[in-house]
Amino acid sequence: MPSRSLPRHHERITVLCEREALPDGTLVWVGPLLPSDRAALAEEYLKLSPSSKRSRFLAAVPALTDDMLDHLVDQVDGIDHVALVVFVEQGRRMHPVGIGRMVRYAERPDTADIAFTVQDAWQGRGIASLLARVLCEQAPEGITHLLTEVAADNPAPLKILGKLGEMQVHRAGYGVLDVEVALGGETLRLEPPADGERLHPLLAAYARQILKTRDLVCDELARLSPLNWFDDDEARDGHDGD
Repeated sequence: MPSRSLPRHHERITVLCEREALPDGTLVWVGPLLPSDRAALAEEYLKLSPSSKRSRFLAAVPALTDDMLDHLVDQVDGIDHVALVVFVEQGRRMHPVGIGRMVRYAERPDTADIAFTVQDAWQGRGIASLLARVLCEQAPEGITHLLTEVAADNPAPLKILGKLGEMQVHRAGYGVLDVEVALGGETLRLEPPADGERLHPLLAAYARQILKTRDLVCDELARLSPLNWFDDDEARDGHDGD
């Protein structure tokens, strides 16, 4: 009997992902976003309502362009750009329920942007906190500070970011809160500007508009096909006697 090779989706979970437990004991698997996820993410994004796109991305983004997908998927290198997906097992299949990423600012190599999104049905169970922790554990080398923005009408991420280190929040206007977090016992470095001004010029830079699509929305994840973890096993079992 020939040796069995690992099925594709099974390999993704068992080889590339680490098992974690949520506060309620639910087991989840956390692993890297893969280049093969690009087409599915682009297609499913188109199904979102305009209001969902705006609330998730802090901007009107009708579709993910090739440049955006280059950044969101193809440029994930595990060195300057780390992106992680959380999977849960439901109905004998693995479903993605959350995603997070940390991206180094080229202009400020010791500082990174961070973002995480969790499927609505799984919010409040600790997935975002888990993503934030694991992202910090797997952060690009040399990162000591985070610099990001959150919607003023959705300040929930502040509670999670505040657990990562010393934090300052600045009201930048236009419904946006700018956030700096000092990691690993570091101290805050940015001087608070006047209300309505950005905490740092990087947050206002035109090039950062691509980063505004860093939060892959939870509705998108919910619509992705689950990993056919067991289907591959069953198909392979039909050749056991060869």
